Amino acid sequence: MKRFSKVLVSILLAVSLCACSEIPTLDVDSSEGESSVTDTSSSSSALYEESAPAQFEVTKQEFVVKLNAEGAVLNKAEILEDGAFDGRGYTRLNKGASLTHIVNTQTAQHYRFVLAARSEKGASISISIKDKTEGMFYVPPSEKDDKGNISREFVYAALDCVYLARGKNVFKLSVENGSVDIDYIIIENSDGIDRSYYRTGTSAENPFASIEVVGAMKYFSDIYGEYSMSAVNVSVGTNAEIDALYGITGRYPAIRGSELAYAVVDNPDKLEKLDKDIELAAEYSENGGIVSYKWHWYSPNRHRSVKAGAFDMTGLFEQVNLEELYTHSAAELEQLNKSGYLSTELYSLMTDIDKTAEYLTRLKDKKVVTLFEPLPNPDSGLYWWGDDPESYKTLYALIFDRLCRYHRLSNLIFIYNGGSMDYYPGSQYCDIVGQSFFEKSDSAFAGRFFAVADALPTKKMLAITSRDVMTSADNMDRDNALWLFSAVESGPYLINENGVFSTAYNTAADLRKNYNSTVILTRDELPDISKYAV
Repeated sequence: MKRFSKVLVSILLAVSLCACSEIPTLDVDSSEGESSVTDTSSSSSALYEESAPAQFEVTKQEFVVKLNAEGAVLNKAEILEDGAFDGRGYTRLNKGASLTHIVNTQTAQHYRFVLAARSEKGASISISIKDKTEGMFYVPPSEKDDKGNISREFVYAALDCVYLARGKNVFKLSVENGSVDIDYIIIENSDGIDRSYYRTGTSAENPFASIEVVGAMKYFSDIYGEYSMSAVNVSVGTNAEIDALYGITGRYPAIRGSELAYAVVDNPDKLEKLDKDIELAAEYSENGGIVSYKWHWYSPNRHRSVKAGAFDMTGLFEQVNLEELYTHSAAELEQLNKSGYLSTELYSLMTDIDKTAEYLTRLKDKKVVTLFEPLPNPDSGLYWWGDDPESYKTLYALIFDRLCRYHRLSNLIFIYNGGSMDYYPGSQYCDIVGQSFFEKSDSAFAGRFFAVADALPTKKMLAITSRDVMTSADNMDRDNALWLFSAVESGPYLINENGVFSTAYNTAADLRKNYNSTVILTRDELPDISKYAV
């Protein structure tokens, strides 16, 4: 039995907040197949075998060790001997280089890894334990003096909450981006994730939140830190990934996620797919599921591209009074553009927001609670909306105000997805903070959970809105990193080009185990969100 009304069923010194090492290029055409989900309500009498998460040894004990980087096994790296540093000197690693070291621990518990490192332009470094990626370090660019000379000082970059078994543990540091010098690595015992991070507010930031949204937020707060909801992102206009999961596990994910990118394009075929997708989302909600939408915005200009540099926001918002801009009707915006008060770029931008609002309004009219994630992963370097942090925050706030305060989309729960606090729009503009992981690992990424939770000025629920391999329920429970939900990405991460289940990233055995874990909630286990508030 799950611990929550469950039916039986067959950092620190320099926190690692960088974006994941790889985010797939936007592709919402990964499956052309049309499919629908068979209606099985939460009252289904089907029985499934459920299992509690695996138990891991955890014995807390004081521990600290320092390992010189030059004592590691090096791959494409070099040792620079310099008596001014610890040991013989330090190790230089460029992109693609790695070092492999061994730490001999006295007990099985969670540990903190601290790198003494420096990088001229900044670097991201992954750490893997037993060939499984467990997290990322970010080494910021070295500071410069008044004359432009680069500092030779080493700084500390830390990753917390990494589980190590007792005895010899082999770990590998791989440079994903940039170039870095590493002097030494400190490994010490960690207290792990504190339960206080799960005590978040229950109200939505949406000023016109519906009673259904109020209920959803209360439910999320009730389960946060105890369970994680299953989720999958689908190919637009289909339920191909959900059908594949159901065929493997016999259960539906709690959350159906999709994409609103097509809302702004002038393409009948793509618009038809989006129309179909809205219908499927509403149907999923009617059958007891939760609906989620990302918005990768094809730029509001002739390029219609998501790529970095496709749309320049430099100085764009200095032209107008932002407190008034979101209040204008479509006719008023058109007139302001014709009069020259509103630039063509700003007019196109506002028009695109309104086009997207039309699809979200359809869900509102059917009282569908919708998790909404606009402009994800701004710190990845992939998208135009991430070219400038200040412009991103202004744009995000404008989207929030236009959708909530002007269009009165009372069904929206906002998700900010990003690792860097440089892009964080403010606690008043989001309810959930999302993360993305494409590391070919089922890790719970507890270090990232801790770093983000600790950095937020106001506690928010954390979720994984996109990843290649489903999060292991065992790892989430062991590391106390219970993300609100964890969504497997669409397309090749679950299905092949023919829409048939693919084991390239997720095996059938792992999916069955996770979907039938007492830690992970599926659609049949959700309450009636529309009535949860009362």
